[in-house]
Parts: sequence; structure tokens; C-alpha cells
Amino acid sequence: MKTFCISIYNQNYSFFVENNLTPVGLGNNHFSKEWINDKFENDISNKNKNFGEYTFHYRLWKDASLNKKKDDWVGFCTYRRFWIKKNSQRPKNMKELSHSILREVPREWNSYDCILAEPIVLGKQKLMKLLKNNFMYILKKPSILINRCSVKDHFYLNHGKFFLDNAIKLLEANEQDKFQNYLNGYQFNPHNLFICKNFQLLENFYNKIFSWLFKCEEIFEKFNLDTYGKKRIYGFLAERYMPFWFKENTKTLDWPYIYFDTNKIN
Repeated sequence: MKTFCISIYNQNYSFFVENNLTPVGLGNNHFSKEWINDKFENDISNKNKNFGEYTFHYRLWKDASLNKKKDDWVGFCTYRRFWIKKNSQRPKNMKELSHSILREVPREWNSYDCILAEPIVLGKQKLMKLLKNNFMYILKKPSILINRCSVKDHFYLNHGKFFLDNAIKLLEANEQDKFQNYLNGYQFNPHNLFICKNFQLLENFYNKIFSWLFKCEEIFEKFNLDTYGKKRIYGFLAERYMPFWFKENTKTLDWPYIYFDTNKIN
């Protein structure tokens, strides 16, 4: 299994490698030459602030110089979110984290095509959070104060109704209603964490996601995307579409991950 570990900090390279992770450095920080990055001929690295980790996904899709074994499991984690072995305890330090990190393909994955991060289950949102994130949406839909928050409402509150509604219109016609139904649910697999059975499946996903995101960019690039909740708008859209697409087109399995910020070591 090849797992790319995406980081915005030039730290902990040795730790990642020792745990069978391939370090990927993105963003404005300087990275030493050992790191993989999102830069190559005709890259989209200049769009990183809006696309997030998908500037590296673009390179992985387009750059033939990267070593891509077609039949290998390939996945993605980050410097603060790691795939872990089942029944792992919450680590207190880097040594314990190292014991918890998943390095090999579990046998139970044999019947599946894609592994997704355990879902976030949405419930009633806290009043102060609602007021802080999107007061105008509360005025338009006051029922959000007492009802569970759907995936769609969650996106509206945090990133804006305009962006999601217009992005949905740019999907192929046979996907629009299905995606709407998915968004009306109450859980999603977060953080753009996923593992594919092989590179062919990954390429199939890339063909869909980048076609859609670039169509979205044609509409959204005229807006100010430097504000709260909108800076990484294409990454946020992908975060909702990615699990939908894999669930629609493959056999998926939810798997545990852990939050541990390796850039903030005690």
C-alpha cells in the first residue's frame, strides 16, 4: 500500500517515512528536495490556496514521472489525520502514534474497492456556531435552530449556499438528483481521506472530480475567495462529492482515523 501523507510543514519527514508514508509538501513553506510536491510541467500549484490537497492530486493524475504501480492500493492522509489499526487507543505522543498508524492492507479490505474515513454524523448545531458562521441563512431557514443539520445545510452554513447550488448544476444530469439526495442525508466521510484499490480506480475518480472542479472555477474565480469558509472552496466541494462518487460507483468500507497534529509536538 502506498500512502501519501500531505503536509504544509517541512517537519517530521523521517517519522512519515519510518511509518511507510510518502511525505508530500504543499503550500508556501519551503520543502527540502526529499519531499514530493505539487510542482511539475503545467501544474496548478498556484491554485493551492483554493484547491488545497487537490493540487497534488492533479499532479498525481497528470505527471507520468511519478511512480504509479497500477495494481497497488493507494491512499491519502495528512500530517494531522492518520489511518489507524482497528481498536487503537488514542495516542499521547509520537511513539504511540507510530504504533497505531496503519501500514499494511488488512485482509478484510479484499472485498472492497475504496476505503473512506469514518463518517461525521451531523446533529443539531450549537446556537453560537450558527450565529457566527451564517446568520443570514438562519433567517432564511429558522428551522435549522431546532432540527438536525443535513450535509447540505452544513455546507451552506460554513461555505455558502450559492457555491454548492451552482456547483450541483455543473454535474452531469444523471448525477444531480443523486447528489442532492446524498446531501439531504446527515453524515459524510470527511477530510478528503480515502484509499483506492488501484490507480485505475483513482484515475477514474480524477477524470470526474477535476472536470467538475474546473467548471466550478470558471464561475467562481470572479469572486473573492479569501474569506472565511471560502478560501479552499474547491477542496470543500470535493470533500462532499468524493465519498458520494465512490459510494455510487464502488464498494466502500468505512475505516477509523485519528487526529494527531504532528506539527504541535509537546
